[in-house]
Amino acid sequence: MLALVLVMPVIALAQGISVGEGAKKGHVVFLSEESVVEAGKPEAIELQFRVDEGFHINSHTPPDALLIATSFKVDPGAGVKVLGEEYPKGAVFKLGQGADAELLDVYQGVFRVRLRVVAAKGAQTLAGTLRYQACDNAACFPPRSLPVQVAITGK
Repeated sequence: MLALVLVMPVIALAQGISVGEGAKKGHVVFLSEESVVEAGKPEAIELQFRVDEGFHINSHTPPDALLIATSFKVDPGAGVKVLGEEYPKGAVFKLGQGADAELLDVYQGVFRVRLRVVAAKGAQTLAGTLRYQACDNAACFPPRSLPVQVAITGK
């Protein structure tokens, strides 16, 4: 067991994954508040998130299959049905210099995920999880899951 504890940080550092105090911070915050929709009819709501300054996360469609895409998964629940989701287009982020620079498709600052929902009449809660991987210019942190709860009122 001791060997595993000693080896894991070495593997993480070799893969460019930060460990320690900084790895405990999620680097993404959920900002949305309550949404009011017409009960029983398809409506669009937006979930707003903010990536901490100096960090980026991969978009929903990163250019490399090895990169972890940002995704939102809705938990099953009564009262709100999700009909579809729409992710914003990412911004081009240049990692490195010159001919060796890698072009990434990322979210920085505030970004929104749009959901098309049908809600029952009254107060409902939509629960889900945003999965992402935050990186800075030097390293990427382990993938994170941010629990999200949105109050939705069907009128």
